[in-house]
Parts: sequence; C-alpha cells; structure tokens
Amino acid sequence: MLRDSRLRRYLPSAILIVITDKKQSNSINMIEKFRSTVSFDKFIQHGKSFKASDKKTYYISYKEFLEYFKNTNEITKHNLIIGINFAYGWMPTIFDFCNDDFDNVLKILNRAKQDIIPSKDELDTLKGLLNHSLVGTSKLLHFINPECFAIWDSKVYKYLTKNKANQNNISKSESYLAYLEFCKELTEKEEYNKIHSQVCNAVGYKMTKFRTAELIMFSTKNDDGNEE
Repeated sequence: MLRDSRLRRYLPSAILIVITDKKQSNSINMIEKFRSTVSFDKFIQHGKSFKASDKKTYYISYKEFLEYFKNTNEITKHNLIIGINFAYGWMPTIFDFCNDDFDNVLKILNRAKQDIIPSKDELDTLKGLLNHSLVGTSKLLHFINPECFAIWDSKVYKYLTKNKANQNNISKSESYLAYLEFCKELTEKEEYNKIHSQVCNAVGYKMTKFRTAELIMFSTKNDDGNEE
C-alpha cells in the first residue's frame, strides 16, 4: 500500500479530493458523536462535581513535564527521547521507537509548539514512530503545548462515546482531531470559565482549559458508579 505522502504522485486529483473529503467527513462525524453523547450542560454539571484525585503523583509531576518543554526553544532528538519516556511514565506499557523517522517527527513537533495542529497524516507519522500509540503521542503533544493539545486516552474516549475503547477505535487520528475541536468548542463558552477556575483550585495550581476539560472527562464516573 502506498504511503499518503506518495499518493499525490500517483493518484488523479479527483481521487485525492475524495480521500481528503472522507477524512474530513470522519472527523465531523466524530464531533457530532461527541455532541450527542455529551451536551454542554451535562459537561458543566460534571465539572461542578469534579474532585481532585487523592493520588497526587500525577499532579506533582505534571508541572515539571510542562516546565521541561516550556524552557525548550527548539525540540531536538534529545528532547524528544526524554519527553516521550517521561510521558510513558504515565502509561502501563513499555515504550518503543518503531522506525527512524526522527527528522519528520521533529518538524511536526516543533510546528506543534508554535500552535500548528498536525494533519491526520502528520499524526499518523508521529504515532508511527512513537510506539504506534495515539495516546502516548497526545500526551507528548500536550506537554509540548498544553494550550492547543489535550490528552487522549481510553477513559476520555468512553466518556465521549459511551463505548469501550480498543486498539482500533482509540488509534484513529481523525478522532483525536475531532476531540481537539470539541474541547475548543466546550472551553470557549463563557460559562466554562467558572468551571475551569474551580478545577484549577481543586488541583491546587493553574492549568490550561484543555487540561481542565480533559480532567473532567477522565474523572467523571459512569452510571454504574465506576470511573469511565
């Protein structure tokens, strides 16, 4: 199968338009799915009920992870290796570099640091190097630029879809892009400002709105009383 980067050299423009439109359609469909599952009013109620976890390790390490990339002007291979490994300190799996496409990945990450959201194909490039994991990729992106990227994982996926996450559905880059757009939609509403401040106060320090939105989704319990 041809890589996306090679498709433009071999496929007619009409077919490329269909492929692009399909990717955009998938992302739009996911946003509609998120909206139908979690209304803004429902999300606000969950935000009002947010309680900080008793496990403080994540809260303590989180600020240091952000500080590391905040003080990094240009992300190098050295920074990437350190960053993805501390990101995996928040994950139950062992990390593995799955190819040697460091040059392209570093270009994408440095653009992400400048508020440029990767395309679906660029996200696929990132996770192709980073253990084939969109979850790990999202954590790295968030630590690099917490204003523009939110952490994506199985609990967030279930909160937004009411479906149990598996390797197939949680790994779709277009779903992550839809998630970022949905976070933006939720957090730009004026009513969210009070909830954002409340979550920051509960945790004990200032965070971005994308981080507080993700914490609400991650921490909200389902109808059975279990965390999503």
